[in-house]
Amino acid sequence: MPETVVHFQIRMPPHIHESLASWAKDDKASLNALIVGLLEKALDEHVKTDAEPAKPATSEKAN
Repeated sequence: MPETVVHFQIRMPPHIHESLASWAKDDKASLNALIVGLLEKALDEHVKTDAEPAKPATSEKAN
């Protein structure tokens, strides 16, 4: 069964588009593939961060 793909438009400043397009060209990838890869990496890091237990707050006493 084929995977469903969601299509949507994104607005971004021209300088970001130019930088991403240049990066994709350097990597010999499509702009879409680059953006999807960046979003997947950011999502993985976000999920990983949410899964980590909260660090206990340290209380520092002023002397």
